Amino acid sequence: MLMQGVVSLFLALPACAVDLTDSVTPTSALSQQTSDEWLRDDSRQSARVLDFLRAENQQTAHTLAPQLPLEQALLTEWQSRQADIAERPWHLAGQYNYRFSHGQLLRQEAQSGLVTTVADLSKRSQDSDYYHLGSWQVSPDHRTLAITEDRRGDRNYSLTVIDLNNGQVKARLSETVSTDLAWSQDSQSLYFVENESGTYRPFQVIRWSQTTAKQEKVFSEDNPAWLVSVYAATADQYLIIQSNNHNTSEQLLIDSNSGRRLTLIRPREAGIEYYADVRHGRLFLSSNLNGDFALYQTSFDQTDMARQMAWQPIWKPDQMQHIKNWLLFPEHIVLEVTAQHLSRLVVLNYQGTVLKDTVITPAGGVAWLSGNTNRYGQSVMIRRMSMTQPPQWQAFDLKQQTLKVVAEDRYPNLEPANYRTEQIQVRHNGVSVPVTLAYRADRLTQTSPVILYGYGAYGTPVRPYFMPQIISLLDRGAIYAIAHVRGGGYLGPDWYAQGKGVQKPHSFDDFLAVAEVMKAFGQGKNRPILALGGSAGGTLVAGALNRQPELFAGAVLQVPFVDVIATMSDPSLPLTRQEYAEWGDPSDPAQRAVMASYSPNDNISAQAYPPMLVTAGLYDTQVPYWEPARWVTRVRENSLNSGPYLLQTDLSGGHRQDARQSQQQQAREYAFLLRLAHSETPSP
Repeated sequence: MLMQGVVSLFLALPACAVDLTDSVTPTSALSQQTSDEWLRDDSRQSARVLDFLRAENQQTAHTLAPQLPLEQALLTEWQSRQADIAERPWHLAGQYNYRFSHGQLLRQEAQSGLVTTVADLSKRSQDSDYYHLGSWQVSPDHRTLAITEDRRGDRNYSLTVIDLNNGQVKARLSETVSTDLAWSQDSQSLYFVENESGTYRPFQVIRWSQTTAKQEKVFSEDNPAWLVSVYAATADQYLIIQSNNHNTSEQLLIDSNSGRRLTLIRPREAGIEYYADVRHGRLFLSSNLNGDFALYQTSFDQTDMARQMAWQPIWKPDQMQHIKNWLLFPEHIVLEVTAQHLSRLVVLNYQGTVLKDTVITPAGGVAWLSGNTNRYGQSVMIRRMSMTQPPQWQAFDLKQQTLKVVAEDRYPNLEPANYRTEQIQVRHNGVSVPVTLAYRADRLTQTSPVILYGYGAYGTPVRPYFMPQIISLLDRGAIYAIAHVRGGGYLGPDWYAQGKGVQKPHSFDDFLAVAEVMKAFGQGKNRPILALGGSAGGTLVAGALNRQPELFAGAVLQVPFVDVIATMSDPSLPLTRQEYAEWGDPSDPAQRAVMASYSPNDNISAQAYPPMLVTAGLYDTQVPYWEPARWVTRVRENSLNSGPYLLQTDLSGGHRQDARQSQQQQAREYAFLLRLAHSETPSP
């Protein structure tokens, strides 16, 4: 699969001493039960389960009622900083350019610059408690729009085709697709990916014909551990169908107009990944075929075997460099290359000569190549920001070799110079863990709290994006910290491997080491540490709480994956069969032993847990709602503290927060953490 002048504002109180509410912590509905297995209901229709979740929601709302003024203060501040968001660059598509903004699809005539609204999708969410627009694609002839929408939060998207001439629905093709969409070059066919029933695994590519209104299967992946995707090549007469698991990929090249298979680029081989594109009649590939990922080229008019033996290297990374992204332009190949946490822009000609190599990441920040780049033009769009510096759009001119700012988000009532972003290193057990920090120096005291965010899975590099909401935390003297633990990808593939599978415990080691150091950061005196993590980040936080609960003054766990052994032992659940490499296979005794050492729900014990707010989504297919529900009830039954231990379940949504409620929920979570740090005084 997306966050003022009182010096003695914070008091470092023991977690058990925080008077968060005048209500009594609710007695678990499971307290008389010998098992909580009944909480699992795959149908999501059990009256007993729904009554339990509703009661928990009511109790959570009651317990958190005293923080409503702080929630409203946060929301008011965020509204006062409503950004003048720099519009995304136009998606250039020949005669017309497109941009999606505020629920409306805008079309700009390339020559005249005239802008019209060709589709208003803003009302499509009105009748849904949950709504997410997954993707949209306009056909090359500019007549038809395809969109995917999720109205339940379970990652099963519906696919609708709309006639742009009159705004009418032309076809409703499926209720069970992923977000991948690709039009044929002649606009007569739309390709999409069907999800497998029950597991929601994307497994089958379907071609729909506008002329016949018929659907046909183009490709199906039978291996339950493999996933399928489809995308258009830069040379748009071709599409690429991809199958992959955690460390292996295989791709087919097909004719976009007919759906005819042209070639299997390379048969799957365990541990070998490759990702292809087409331009100038040649295949270009990034692959780890010979070790580290490098860029290759080959012809696809040869026989399969000859082509597989004739991959010619164009560019190889230096040690510790990794290819993050790459794009093919008429005269240039542009790569985004990472080294440690820094992104570099590398520009090549088609002979492989390096024409430009420059760092694009700002200090303590992040930058990346934008998907809105026009690959038929001569400029590359770059998105650039830090945790305290609002986002910019930059354009790199490939011919002039110059970089300039073309647009910048502007926030009223925000002075970036008041805030600091820096990175420190936490050293323990022979490793050095990066930690990115943001704070306001003139509000920092020796007891200012630390809100410590962590993730650490799937090689995801949790990057220090600009998050305007955290400014309200910094204005109250808080330090916002991101722990880039092993298992994430912040320092590259090896950093990921060190926290993956049987190495997963390293992630918890790193997070706890960071928490220890942050207590004394900046001459701090036992700073309160407030943990925050979602999904696999919830695994990280929950595991850390089990090991050293006394380190933390409180925690927010967002849809946390906490029942690792139980979930990974059930192949009927979505994602299980694709996740063995990440979390381990419990059928293997050695792997199970490692999993048992950290699986949060299996390591709760009689100790003093800090207060927690835990969220769940009823229709979440990535982390089923019963996992966080069991975590909360088991912590309540075992903790030597009084909590509170609160469960909040979105009864209309899933893993992803509905954008319409996201700020309200964020205000609730931040207010919960701020009050635990005894910081109820609003900003002046």
